[in-house]
Amino acid sequence: MTPPSDDLDALFGTPAAPAPSAKSSGGATPHPSEARKEQRVKVSWPARVQLPGGRVVELRVRDLSESGVGLLTDVNIPAYTVLNFAMAVPGLHEGSKMTPVSGTIKTTYIVIQGRDLCCGGMWVQLPESSRELLNKWIRRLRK
Repeated sequence: MTPPSDDLDALFGTPAAPAPSAKSSGGATPHPSEARKEQRVKVSWPARVQLPGGRVVELRVRDLSESGVGLLTDVNIPAYTVLNFAMAVPGLHEGSKMTPVSGTIKTTYIVIQGRDLCCGGMWVQLPESSRELLNKWIRRLRK
């Protein structure tokens, strides 16, 4: 995986406050394809998530919708858990300029697809300015 930008390093440079708790139910969960009702758009953006206990894991955002993200990872991410999350979003007009977007997600599932682990996350907390940027990307990619 391509390492995320230094901006994401700054987001996780100091230990984050614990995310609101939502305990995992344990065990494998089916892929709830209907969890995000909106159309998803394909992206490939670097991201990081902070697991319970503080470990930071690099991953990729594989799709995006108004209510959440689809993630690609090499590490088992616990389902039904609220986690601190950050991703590098390319600039709308200058693709080389990355904007760090951070908030919290609640993981909804993790499934194995071939050699990949795919995880879904629904937004729990996302600043309004970040939500606006993501919605602009969604509208652009739907065209």
